[in-house]
Amino acid sequence: MSSILEVRNLKARSREGMDLSPAVDFELQEGEVLFLRGENGSGKSTLLKTVLGLHKYYEGSFHLRISKQEMQYLPQLGNLNFHLPLTLQDMVPPTAQNLALLRGLDLNKKWNTASGGERQKVLLAAVLAKNPKLLVLDEPFNHVDKDSVQVLEDALAQFLKTNPQSSLILVSHRALVQNWASVKFLEIR
Repeated sequence: MSSILEVRNLKARSREGMDLSPAVDFELQEGEVLFLRGENGSGKSTLLKTVLGLHKYYEGSFHLRISKQEMQYLPQLGNLNFHLPLTLQDMVPPTAQNLALLRGLDLNKKWNTASGGERQKVLLAAVLAKNPKLLVLDEPFNHVDKDSVQVLEDALAQFLKTNPQSSLILVSHRALVQNWASVKFLEIR
């Protein structure tokens, strides 16, 4: 197993220098799952964005040992009221067409009328189809019913099983339903 990400004393900051998160330390190896949890506003999403290079103000260090092309990021599905003149099918790349995650979905449904769970399944299928070495998911279970949470977790477990060199960073307020073998928990306070 080799290291994918090493984080040392990393603290997200605002442009003005205010702390947006506490300082964190962790290392992520191939095949591991890092589960970030903490209260709303504790800085979980900002820390993720810092590691992904999307938030530029920070203190401490991080070292990614993979290229940006080997990562996939699925941000929070926050505003369910945005409108796209598309169907779910339009959002699914050809390489994701046969994923079990999409079974039973009406892919001809308009994006605007799809539920949060349907949208999240399609978006997750799109990033899984790229076989990332590092998958970063920020609150993937928001706006998703209990049955869809199980489907999403099953898809993630299957992805990690068939891609043992891949790792996952997951932010969620929900406890994981499945018993994941190699999960590290990091509490952000």
